[in-house]
Amino acid sequence: MINEKEIIFRILDANVNRCCEGLRVIEEVARFGHDDSSMMLEIKEIRHSIRRIVESMSSDAPRFRRSDEDVGGLFSTESEKYRSSFQSVTRANFLRVEESLRVIEEFGKLIDPEASGPVKNLRFRIYTIEKIFLHDKRAELQMPDRRFLYAFVDRSLVSAEDVEAVTEDLAAGGAKMIQYRAKSLGRSEMRKDLMTVLAVAGKNRIPVIVNDDVYLAAETGADGVHVGKCDMAPAEIREILGPGSIVGLSINSAEELECAPVRLLDYLAVSGVFPTETKEGVEVLGLEFLKEVCGSSSLPVVAIGGINLSNVSEVIGAGAAGIAVISAVLKGDVRKNSFTFSGIIDKKE
Repeated sequence: MINEKEIIFRILDANVNRCCEGLRVIEEVARFGHDDSSMMLEIKEIRHSIRRIVESMSSDAPRFRRSDEDVGGLFSTESEKYRSSFQSVTRANFLRVEESLRVIEEFGKLIDPEASGPVKNLRFRIYTIEKIFLHDKRAELQMPDRRFLYAFVDRSLVSAEDVEAVTEDLAAGGAKMIQYRAKSLGRSEMRKDLMTVLAVAGKNRIPVIVNDDVYLAAETGADGVHVGKCDMAPAEIREILGPGSIVGLSINSAEELECAPVRLLDYLAVSGVFPTETKEGVEVLGLEFLKEVCGSSSLPVVAIGGINLSNVSEVIGAGAAGIAVISAVLKGDVRKNSFTFSGIIDKKE
């Protein structure tokens, strides 16, 4: 009788082979179909990574191979017998890879729970690559190259039915970057919101950043993610979202500034310049700390926390590149508020 561990090893072995076969097909598409050497090398590295991860879970898995006894090898679906186009080959193999990675992730937890985390990251990295390959992903947008209004669609202040209208008002009012923030919603609702925000912002060439949730950013094709010190590490984020996405990090002290992995980031955010009601428990850092960060950082610095019309000029004077405003824009006439802040920022620029 086959024991449970042997079954798991057989499942891992079958799926790592299936995954790597699919990746090899995609690698050839990148090489000959796209003439994209960097993408080809990235896929090759993912292929080698998944083998290394599974080998670390169990070097014994190949020992339990019994291909001649595998009942799954006797069957194939009708869809597997035909491919209608070059793109259909690519799409089918992305699906093959994603399904295999999910199986490895789930059964790998039974052998080595810590190793399943990197498998999950690779799966979401594949989602991002798939969007690029199949042209489903919006053209990558970069951070503004001059001082800008960083606006928010914060679901604690914006109702579900107003998400589209608020995004349109932010764009019309001059916002140059928008962050989607939702702390207490289900993932399906957040996905729905984000697709709406991305559609409106995309028409206006405005980057959309997701607060905290790297996997949600990868799933929806958002332009980047903003995290704090307790969230996913920037190195891990880059593995999932790739080099073209925007990654921002909040800092709350000189020590955090010193430890920030600058080469992996696109901007720093000084979080808590003034007292704020939007986020509880945030330490007020003040203008002097903002000046210190702006003067010492090689990255653009975003100021956030309690910024309003009475103090925005001081924030700009301290050297902030991004002026992040939540309540003072979202409460009242959103378009008018955005336009007023943008006008002040442009005048100072």
